[in-house]
Amino acid sequence: MDNFSDPARHATLLRGLSRLAVLLLIPVAISAHARGFGLLDDEEEDLKSAKEVVEAPVKLPPFPVKDKLLPFPAGPVATQSFAVDPGSLTVDSGEIRYTLVATSSSGAQSISYEGLRCATFEVRRYAFGRKDGTFAPSQDGRWRPISFLSANRPQAILAQDYFCQERTVAGKSEQMLDRIRYKRPIIGDNYIGN
Repeated sequence: MDNFSDPARHATLLRGLSRLAVLLLIPVAISAHARGFGLLDDEEEDLKSAKEVVEAPVKLPPFPVKDKLLPFPAGPVATQSFAVDPGSLTVDSGEIRYTLVATSSSGAQSISYEGLRCATFEVRRYAFGRKDGTFAPSQDGRWRPISFLSANRPQAILAQDYFCQERTVAGKSEQMLDRIRYKRPIIGDNYIGN
């Protein structure tokens, strides 16, 4: 005897399928309800889409020249000075790439070629400078959130004051360089980080 010829089993099967259908629809209804009341917004979708951007191939720039570096303030408690190599700054597919030079009070330098995304407020290190004037590829090239409270504070300042207008790229590379060169940060409530 099959399940459809026995009315009691048929009714039990239909109740089970009805419950399953309701359980499957609950997450969809909750999401739609939350989105309708503004509890979820399209920014989550924007962030998801931004992370799926096709990245441009990495082409390392020439090594930075000390006399051409553009310094930028890193805050009153900074123990290092920071500068960007203007020849390295490019904007492509929502990503800003640049060479960052950090110099300690004793003159020791740390050089990194990095990428920054305004849409997700993340940074990635592609390569590090070596003493022989060449770059070594980074062993860990993951995107990481930018925070004012961590070692990537200079990247947060670059993003907030010179590169990003909220979560969008703020113009072309020459406009960004002029902001740094003439010490004209983006004005307004532009803070988007942690």
